[in-house]
Amino acid sequence: MKYYHYLIALIGMMCLVTGCKKTPQQIFSEQKSGVVLICNKFYYEITLNDAHFYFSGLDEDGDFSNLTADLSEIRQNAGVLNGTGFFIDNKGSILTNRHVVAPEVDKATVRKNMNAIIMGYAQYIEVLQDSMNQRYQALQAYAQDKVYTDYDGNSYTSMSQEEYFTINSELESLKEQYRQAQEIKQQLQENILNYNFDVKLHSQFGIAYDGSSVASWDDFMKTPCTLKRVSQDANSDLALLQLDRGVTPDGKYIFTIDETNIKVGDKLEINQPLYMIGYNRGVTLAQTTSGISAQFTSGTVTQQPDGNRVMYSIPAMQGSSCSPVVDDHGRVVAVNFAGTNGSDNFNFGIPVLRVATFLK
Repeated sequence: MKYYHYLIALIGMMCLVTGCKKTPQQIFSEQKSGVVLICNKFYYEITLNDAHFYFSGLDEDGDFSNLTADLSEIRQNAGVLNGTGFFIDNKGSILTNRHVVAPEVDKATVRKNMNAIIMGYAQYIEVLQDSMNQRYQALQAYAQDKVYTDYDGNSYTSMSQEEYFTINSELESLKEQYRQAQEIKQQLQENILNYNFDVKLHSQFGIAYDGSSVASWDDFMKTPCTLKRVSQDANSDLALLQLDRGVTPDGKYIFTIDETNIKVGDKLEINQPLYMIGYNRGVTLAQTTSGISAQFTSGTVTQQPDGNRVMYSIPAMQGSSCSPVVDDHGRVVAVNFAGTNGSDNFNFGIPVLRVATFLK
């Protein structure tokens, strides 16, 4: 009997050292509280001299969405992105993907669009100037037709004094309008964007927990966050948020990123089972009668990891970005970040070594 107790103790020690396998239900039940749904409300700003223009993104045709010079208007029509994140410490730090919290916009397309708008205004002003010029010449011709010369060479006009002053006043007004139009056109042309212009991103972040009620943006802002930093490594689509309160709430699971994870992540094998907890399609799929609910999906390693990415057959959709990918012990081995076009079942994760490097 005493050998039985020794065996149980030995198994317990081995589990502490190497970790014990868990059922999918055990992993999900234990870890789902530490996985959050992120909402990013954002817009972009371009400054031309003293003028400010705002837009929420580019549509499928590459055109501006919600372009306006009214700040209050763009705040009402800001872009919205959902993604997944998870707690990594007791200070409210949440790991997520860079593209979720700092979505990039194609600057070449922005430049082309903005310059097209500027040139369009400049061309419109040229049309107005042509119209002014035609009116000016017509008035001059009319006034000239009213002039006659007597036998002594003296010039006179058949116009009344009132008509004479009216035409002269309009001629002077047209000259001033033309001058002002020329200045505006020149200013517009000076604002043609070169390749060094800036597009400023404005964002607000909020999160929701598994089981919480989410009906609007205001529900996310009950738990506001601040962006602390983003990865500058092109191969590490990572970013770090932090709860404004600076503390991870009691009862929320905290994922560990340490040497053990790195060793496990370095030894992933083809067809090894992997699991993911996240929010596919954001609020759309997460919404239930009991509040939002994270999804648990599974698959296997489908390609030998190359150090930059891990490919697996776990189904994933937009919104699952930065879902933790764990092994059958519940250890983080990657974070989800991208999928292949035309399939939801071949997706990529950032290896845990790159995650650990970013967090350092």
